[in-house]
Amino acid sequence: MATACAGVTVTWGGQSLQEVVDIKVNAGGSLPIGRDSTFSLDAGTIDIACLHTANVSLAERGLKKTLAFTGGGLTCSTKAVFQTLNMAGKLNDVARYNVTYRIVME
Repeated sequence: MATACAGVTVTWGGQSLQEVVDIKVNAGGSLPIGRDSTFSLDAGTIDIACLHTANVSLAERGLKKTLAFTGGGLTCSTKAVFQTLNMAGKLNDVARYNVTYRIVME
């Protein structure tokens, strides 16, 4: 049976992101660097789209914090670096904010 994706809570460094409408996780961006290793150079990305700018700022770009989300069948908590911010708006519509976080292996 399908899981309804509603009631998802997202936090970045302990602060809640507001009006989240889309979450995409691309974990495991590259293969491990060695045969007996689990470390890789690219651990993947997490893209989050929201309709509100609270706690989504260019001032956060490049910072590493804990990114966590839970609810609606989605659960993840990982260290991540705020990589990119895309803002888009259409006339007579709402502004949309897309944030890409790079997963950090520690």
